[in-house]
Amino acid sequence: MQLSKRWLGTSLALTSVALVAGCTPKEAKYESVCQITREEVVETDAQGKPELVDLELEWDPCPGDQFQVVRGGREFAQCIMKYKVGDYVPVHVLHEWDARGYYKWDLFQIGDCQRPIERTAEGSYEKSQECVERKAYGRPVGFTCSRKPFRQLVKVCPWMARD
Repeated sequence: MQLSKRWLGTSLALTSVALVAGCTPKEAKYESVCQITREEVVETDAQGKPELVDLELEWDPCPGDQFQVVRGGREFAQCIMKYKVGDYVPVHVLHEWDARGYYKWDLFQIGDCQRPIERTAEGSYEKSQECVERKAYGRPVGFTCSRKPFRQLVKVCPWMARD
């Protein structure tokens, strides 16, 4: 009887470890397309070449108003100058688990320009919202916006899921 209880306890512990290991969040990579809506050189070198650049991108296929602002260093800044505001560019997305308990995403390539992700650097962020018009007695009276990713958004753009 003692051996059976010990075996059962060990078996349950191993099963628990296997379940936890199987549920460990993983990263995923996605491809999409964005439109460049703003480009700003933040810093230049002595010769006037870009050293740091900010780009604002609109997620074209994603419903609602989905924007991404990314900052990139010298190699990225000099590469991205071939694209102009209004251009549609392919993007590569890394969707990964954050230690604070939710998923996050960032861009590691825009067009053919590699952009190393610096997790602690400031300057990159996303703006996401879906707005709906509100009516009273058949007349528009305003609108309401939600900044949480909604089901249709995550269905079309799964990297925007937070949980």
